[in-house]
Amino acid sequence: MLDIVTVATFALVACLAWLFARMVFGFQQRPVPSRLAAAGPAEIPSRDRPGGQLVETLAGQLPQAPFDHGELARDLRRAGCYRPGARSEFLAMRNALAILAVVLTGILAVAIGPARQELVVRTVVGGLVVALVLWALPRVVLALRGRRRVERIRNALPNAMDMVSMCVAGGLPLHDALAHVGREIADAHPDLAVELAILRQQTELSTLSHAFQQFAERIDIEETAALASLVAQNQRLGIGAVDAIREYTDGLRLKRRHLADELAGKAQWRMLFPVVLCLVPSVLILLWGPGMLEMWKFFQSLAGPMTPAP
Repeated sequence: MLDIVTVATFALVACLAWLFARMVFGFQQRPVPSRLAAAGPAEIPSRDRPGGQLVETLAGQLPQAPFDHGELARDLRRAGCYRPGARSEFLAMRNALAILAVVLTGILAVAIGPARQELVVRTVVGGLVVALVLWALPRVVLALRGRRRVERIRNALPNAMDMVSMCVAGGLPLHDALAHVGREIADAHPDLAVELAILRQQTELSTLSHAFQQFAERIDIEETAALASLVAQNQRLGIGAVDAIREYTDGLRLKRRHLADELAGKAQWRMLFPVVLCLVPSVLILLWGPGMLEMWKFFQSLAGPMTPAP
């Protein structure tokens, strides 16, 4: 028992010392923060922030599959995580949960002792399963969060584009109309307001078609892709965007109406089976119950004791 505790303590101290050495080495190698102070706090890399080196260290503890880099970046964009250190913070949180589960499992196995080997094996297996679940659960939560955010943006897009078309018809340039609509819908639709603010900033830095293309890549749904193609086509042909955006919003509403009709039709079929399963037993009891009771009484009378003949 003493040997196991000694080995576990040495392993824990060695891990903590290695993490501290990584932090110190990274702190010595990082650029001077004063050079980045003029750029503003938003442009300072995450490793130069308080606790940033620890985040970077934890993020690199467990390997990430090469094919998962693009999918993780897409999920972070869909969830609205646009901070420079969002990827490192997510990986650090996920790795910290898994490592904490492994460490707690080891401590619990040492506390149980070698006398109960079967319980130790069960504890280790259960701890590894919990660590695997804690490692995979943040990714599932991130995907669900991104899906809900994209759905909210999809629902708010027709009304926002209607407001943009009215502002453009009133004489505002398109990028000013995007900024105005973003401010107006900030309380009702904050997710779309953030995207419109980013869209306006990218419009000022680049072309309008490029900004809408970036918007379609961040929110990768059919509606944003169609809007980006529409704006790019209007820019190439030199056509006014008011009528095109108005027709686009009408098409979105028509598509949403068809989708609602489709969901209503599916709901009828989905409700049919629970209704049948709930009503059929009671109907059968009401219809067949009295007859079954009469038949049961009849068969009981036949099976009764027969009086002997004189």
